[in-house]
Amino acid sequence: MAAIQWVYANGCNWVTLDALAQSHIESLWSSCGSSWIQTRSFRSPVYIDISQMLLMCNAICPV
Repeated sequence: MAAIQWVYANGCNWVTLDALAQSHIESLWSSCGSSWIQTRSFRSPVYIDISQMLLMCNAICPV
C-alpha cells in the first residue's frame, strides 16, 4: 500500500508538504479537527480545516 501525502495546489502544480506538516495534518484528520500549525513549507503558521479541506496562509487560501 502506498503512503498518503498531503499536498496543496500552487497554480497548476501540486506541492507536497514537509514531514512536520504531514504529521500535524494526520493528527487533525484523525479527529476531524482544525488548527493553526507550524510547517517548514511556509514562512508563517498555516490554518488547516479538515472538514473544509482547507489550508490557509496569511489569510489567503492557495486553492
